Amino acid sequence: MKTHNNYNSLLRQYPFLILIHLILIIFIKTHGYAQAQTVRFVNINGEVIAEAESVLHNKSVYLPVDIIKDVFDPEMTYNYHLPKKQLILKTKDKEIRLRMGSKTVNIVTDKKNVPINVPPQVIQGRPMLPMNFFQDILPIFDDIVVLYNPNLQRVRIIPKTAWEGNNDEAGKQFIVIIDPGHGGAEDNGCKGQNGLVEKDIVLAVAKKIQSLSKQEGFIIHLTREQDQYRSRIQRVQSTNKNQGQLFISLHCNASYSENQKGIRLYINNPNGQLRSKAGITKVIGQKGINILNQANYLKQSKDYATILQNELNFFTEDKITLKEFPMIALADVYMPAVLLELGFLSNTDDATKLANPDYISELAKSILRSIKLYETSINNSPDTANE
Repeated sequence: MKTHNNYNSLLRQYPFLILIHLILIIFIKTHGYAQAQTVRFVNINGEVIAEAESVLHNKSVYLPVDIIKDVFDPEMTYNYHLPKKQLILKTKDKEIRLRMGSKTVNIVTDKKNVPINVPPQVIQGRPMLPMNFFQDILPIFDDIVVLYNPNLQRVRIIPKTAWEGNNDEAGKQFIVIIDPGHGGAEDNGCKGQNGLVEKDIVLAVAKKIQSLSKQEGFIIHLTREQDQYRSRIQRVQSTNKNQGQLFISLHCNASYSENQKGIRLYINNPNGQLRSKAGITKVIGQKGINILNQANYLKQSKDYATILQNELNFFTEDKITLKEFPMIALADVYMPAVLLELGFLSNTDDATKLANPDYISELAKSILRSIKLYETSINNSPDTANE
């Protein structure tokens, strides 16, 4: 209270402070500037290629023009004409003109105008480019795809050939089998404190992937379409009958420790890491688990798992590792296969995320991107080209 009275006394004694105070309030409200996080640019493998301090203005992230030199074109030059509030960029043999506050990008070289949802602005005395300039405009000038994760402030640059491939029919006949684990009254899977049940979560993710895949042209079969019990043999028979090029088994995790959290990724390797003090555990020798069936697809499984690992590391804050075990869920599947644990229902943070439909949607998009990149890598491989 005393501090507040002293402040009011100062304002009465020095009236000009009132004016300065009002100017600051008006400036903040009208300009809406706030320092945002550092934005990290990564390549297709998730390796950091550049970082830049961003500014948050009117709920949009803005980056300095210079970052284009680091992530896109080292030969890029620019000039800002203050009276006209015009920024002239020269990159990849193209001349681009942007007017501060305008939602039109003029590509002078091609004699065309391109709309942009968020306009460039002068912020803190320098021209700044909105994030959607990097997402929507830069790919026009080069064969790249730019992905942005606003939650982690990461930007990923992917060569368009890795994203789309050179085959016009890419994705049209690529068949993926997704196995939502558990199901039916007989098998709920694990259960979280917030009431989440594993069988429901994995089915929701699988159906979301299937729904989103329609615009990509993939054929995705589910081993169960609803809350029903399917034995392991039934799942395997259904999977092999559909003759897919990829198998993804979805599960959730649980632990006695509430600190265990995060996504886990596995492939089936008969020489994997499943060990006990007495040597390889008995699960390897159990009847009905023919882990050698997957041995023929170990390389392809690892290739896809690495792509999925990179996608998930771009999606989530916790770094995801790839582990190789002899695994019953992937046994007898005649195609590249991975098992993905979506999170720990015993962990509050993971359970909260998995209860959020938006999180489920973004997770499904990440998995679908990995499928697209894997399918493209197969089409682009020399072995496939020679077939």
